[in-house]
Amino acid sequence: MQSEKYDLIIIGGGPAGMSASLYAARQNLKFLLIGEVIGGLANLVPTLKTYLGFSYLTGYDLISKFKKHLKQYNVQIKNEKVSKIKKDNSDFIVITNEKKYETKAVIVTTGRRFKHLNIPGEREFKGKGVSDCTACDGPFFKNKTVAVIGGGRTGLFATLYLLKLAKKIYLIEKEPQIKTTGGLKQFSEVIQKNKKVEILLSTYPKQIRGEKFIKDLVLITKGKEKVLPIEGVFVEIGYIPNIDFLKGLVNLNDLGEIIIDSENRTNQEGIFAAGDVTNLREKQVIVSVGEGAKASLSCVTYLEKIAGK
Repeated sequence: MQSEKYDLIIIGGGPAGMSASLYAARQNLKFLLIGEVIGGLANLVPTLKTYLGFSYLTGYDLISKFKKHLKQYNVQIKNEKVSKIKKDNSDFIVITNEKKYETKAVIVTTGRRFKHLNIPGEREFKGKGVSDCTACDGPFFKNKTVAVIGGGRTGLFATLYLLKLAKKIYLIEKEPQIKTTGGLKQFSEVIQKNKKVEILLSTYPKQIRGEKFIKDLVLITKGKEKVLPIEGVFVEIGYIPNIDFLKGLVNLNDLGEIIIDSENRTNQEGIFAAGDVTNLREKQVIVSVGEGAKASLSCVTYLEKIAGK
């Protein structure tokens, strides 16, 4: 495998990685951005109303603007999948499905992916009634009977979104109650008062069934089996950080997120992280963009430090 050496390699092509790339380009670093999908999950955001400077735009539109900005700086992008990072004295070897690259520093911005139920029928009926992105697919289920799996933050927001679309919504939660803490309290109250919504607590899905499209959902509710005739299932049980290639190299919290300090440094000198893959509480596009910039600037300080040794 051919090896190329860089000052910095940014792994992950979402908002944090793109922002880090812009700052690395401005600092004239020899760097590379490696990302399977440029824009990441931000491409799927249907509406952004809190990104400063834009009263309304879609995630795809925003990512298009980011791409255009990076193009002005001739940012080198590799659409590859990183399988492993190895420490090599003071440097790092980044191994992808195609090549290996040597670098003095790494910024990890790989974000997160949807959690899955891992039950029979989920994979078979993906795109045939099963969705893990309510905001993307919700409009296809107008005036239909649907189920939202998950009574946490993502499940509540998915249910709120579907109130204007679906005929009936089953909100399914494995715990004895849905989330009602902090800022979620007012949202859960709205949902509980709405006659469209039937909440099934202490309930978990066992199987999704159908033919060409889904027809029903088999549940275990309070120890008994129950079958719901259904036309759509939205899996909203949270996310998993994309850190498989990093295990054993940096410290992670109980959620599998990379632990960083206020300067986006990990416990491993030379490895920085930013965005949704980190233990930062708020997972927002605008936050990821800021964190990516911070990580890049912190990395510049690190590179100057080791250059002066």
